[in-house]
Amino acid sequence: MPITDADRVHLTRAVDLAEQALEAGDEPFGSVLVSAAGDTLFEDHNHVAGGDHTQHPEFSIARWAAAHLTPSEHA
Repeated sequence: MPITDADRVHLTRAVDLAEQALEAGDEPFGSVLVSAAGDTLFEDHNHVAGGDHTQHPEFSIARWAAAHLTPSEHA
């Protein structure tokens, strides 16, 4: 499946978030959770510089999804 223009928008946002992490003195990682309809549901960047290695953005997204999405939306 080819990358769409919408995919590029979300990928660009993830890179922007990674740049924010880098500017804050952290490792450059950013993540965006997108609904099946293409809406951004949650986004975050790395926060591990303080020593807590559970503060990667993908963990934040997983915690947010578990708290805010129904089981059918997790698919």
